[in-house]
Amino acid sequence: MPAAPTPAGEGRGGDGGAEEQTAGREEEAGGLRRLPARLAPVVPAVALALALFHLYTGAFGALPNIQQRAPHVGLCLVLALFLFPPGRHLGGTRAALAVDGLLVAVALVTCGWVVIEYDRIMSIGFFPTAADTWLGVALTLVLLEAARRVVGWLFPMLAAAFVAYAYFGPLFPGAWAHRGLSLELISEVLYSTDRGIWGLVTGVSATVIAMFVIFGGILLKTGGGQTFMDLALYLSGRFTGGGAKVATVASSLFGTVSGSAAANVATTGTFTITMMRRLGYRRSFAGAVEAVASSGGQIMPPIMGAGAFIMAELLGVSYMEVALAAVIPAVLYFTSCFAAIHFEARRSNYGTVDRKDIPRPRDFMHWRRSLPVFGPLALLIGLLVMGYTPATGAFWATVALMASYLAMGGTGRLTGRLRTLVDGLILAGRGLVTVAVLIACSQIILAMIAGTGVGVKFSALIISLGQEHLLLSLLLAMGIAMVLGMGLPTSAAYILSAAVVAPALVRLELLPMQAHLFVFYFAILSGITPPLCATVFISAAMAEANWLKTALLSLRLALAAFIVPFLMVYHPELILVGDPTRIALAAVTGFVGTVALAAATIGWLVEPAGWPLRAVLAASAAALIWPGLQSDLIGLALLAGCFGLQLRSGRFRTQLAIPTAKRTGENE
Repeated sequence: MPAAPTPAGEGRGGDGGAEEQTAGREEEAGGLRRLPARLAPVVPAVALALALFHLYTGAFGALPNIQQRAPHVGLCLVLALFLFPPGRHLGGTRAALAVDGLLVAVALVTCGWVVIEYDRIMSIGFFPTAADTWLGVALTLVLLEAARRVVGWLFPMLAAAFVAYAYFGPLFPGAWAHRGLSLELISEVLYSTDRGIWGLVTGVSATVIAMFVIFGGILLKTGGGQTFMDLALYLSGRFTGGGAKVATVASSLFGTVSGSAAANVATTGTFTITMMRRLGYRRSFAGAVEAVASSGGQIMPPIMGAGAFIMAELLGVSYMEVALAAVIPAVLYFTSCFAAIHFEARRSNYGTVDRKDIPRPRDFMHWRRSLPVFGPLALLIGLLVMGYTPATGAFWATVALMASYLAMGGTGRLTGRLRTLVDGLILAGRGLVTVAVLIACSQIILAMIAGTGVGVKFSALIISLGQEHLLLSLLLAMGIAMVLGMGLPTSAAYILSAAVVAPALVRLELLPMQAHLFVFYFAILSGITPPLCATVFISAAMAEANWLKTALLSLRLALAAFIVPFLMVYHPELILVGDPTRIALAAVTGFVGTVALAAATIGWLVEPAGWPLRAVLAASAAALIWPGLQSDLIGLALLAGCFGLQLRSGRFRTQLAIPTAKRTGENE
């Protein structure tokens, strides 16, 4: 039996101290700043403290609402202010560091104040003092500034606009006017209650999401990422367009522990985009494949993205109900993407991954390497199925992961493995920053929507513009959800869409699960939709491709995926509502319909398809997607006719051989 391969991250523990000493001198890639050497230890220390705080509360139980959420937000604000500079070329200046020191002090004081004053704040008859009011104003401003640094101006400006709308309500015209909220009341709601910054969604971030980020950070640091990549190479690398299919499989696997499109691109894209470029794939195609596949990782059960945990809380259901409802739609999403990638690979004559680059199962599935990865994942899924809360399941899976890695994680010294686990905790602490800051900022918007009643007005607008016609209302809801999600991470985009759009869809007699999954999908797809397509920006930069070409090709590859949310509405069986026979029929026709639409979009079935045949394929897809046995039979007949027509072509015989990949490089 061969020696067990050393997991990624093993053997680095001995020089971990040197890594930490140079942490502050990291490049400002991706917007991160350089810190002076004297401040370099601050970031890993705060990140480690944040992760340990959540491990402690995971072991002994979460603290009362605000006391759990305030330290979570406060430490994440500190990290955000240290990690992200106030502006270009300002990160290391004395003035910038002085301002950041002041902002950090404000964050710690304001978050610490509500922890200390918790009993007074939550007592019956509480009335905020002037100090409470101005501390609330200060924390809100710091939070908006941190969000600006993390994702740019758009999201904090939107939050500020909702606060302004709450304050200047009487000045707005017509139905949009309201009586207005005073500064004292706005500050009280945001700071001194559990309906504002410390609201329900922040609670999800401070418990469930935090534990899953810690689990994912440790799993990836101890070799899980490389194991997922090797498995994807083995499963997909030998087929036509293997490099692109590896990216699709790897991103879906990585999505089970990440739930972030940006993290998916940054992690799997480093390998898959390089591999596709080496195989001669176009730069824009390589970037588009990674963007589309990474976006889908967020809806891939059993462990979906942060938005799924938030959805469970908003719907008042267990997380497993959300995960089960998302199974068939997720399969349809990846089926459509996989089919589009396959047809595009055939059309562009992209071949397979070199056999020497495909790992052997006996290496990456060796028990010393695979058990510390798949064992904790199986434990996590088992605990969720048994009815344990997601936070509890993630905690015990993390404990099992750390224990198994220490016991079996390669041949290095124990101190090296401990150093790797500490690095994983630091990675997780840093990974919480973006999610926590944006969720806390989104709570400002949610509080103002609830306080002004504007959410009801948006719902009425969607219904009135759609004239209570379901398809038109769905299209309007799709547009609003995608506009709200432009430039934002999925969790923030979903929260806004759930507050504004989902209630209108429920009033149109959709099931709450249908309405929320509908807007969740389009919150995800907004990341690949121009003009503010954050996921595409990252993948295009990694592929050194033109972002607009990459975005347009992403839309082409994912066009069938845009139909999946509509399928969930017209076929509630796809979210497991109905009898098993109807569920199976809807799944099969949805599967075939998305493949037909991908063929129509790319212009390839078993050989090139001209525009007339593409029109027939599109009609077949529409008939299969539309509910009803008669339309399904028509769609199947049209698809069979297209398939038979191409089978009769003499050119089909030449398509049976797997093409050789172009090795001409990329010159767009």
